[in-house]
Amino acid sequence: MSNQSQTEQTEMATVRDEYPSGLRVLMQNESVGYMIDALMDMPGTTFSKSRLAEHAGVSRQSVHTHITLLVNLGIVKEVDDADPVEYTLNDGDEIIRLLHRLEGVVNRRLNPKVDD
Repeated sequence: MSNQSQTEQTEMATVRDEYPSGLRVLMQNESVGYMIDALMDMPGTTFSKSRLAEHAGVSRQSVHTHITLLVNLGIVKEVDDADPVEYTLNDGDEIIRLLHRLEGVVNRRLNPKVDD
């Protein structure tokens, strides 16, 4: 395997940032990863942006910046008639189901003796 030059690596990273895969979209910003991780522990819970920030360990500004992405992807949904706006994890969403499956596979592979 050949070693890529630093320039080639930088160019490839730029292309990946410009045309990210689905996983890269979810993980492009560290705060989004923390938010999704916290959301997975909050099924059935309604929450404000401040509460999500607290549970995720990120700033309220980060939640404010990225909540639209999570809504657009269907990961969270706005609670009807809530004032101020509150959200809830969209448990039935395909992405959430896939993330739960991924979590299970990763846990089994990291802890194979637990299944025995």
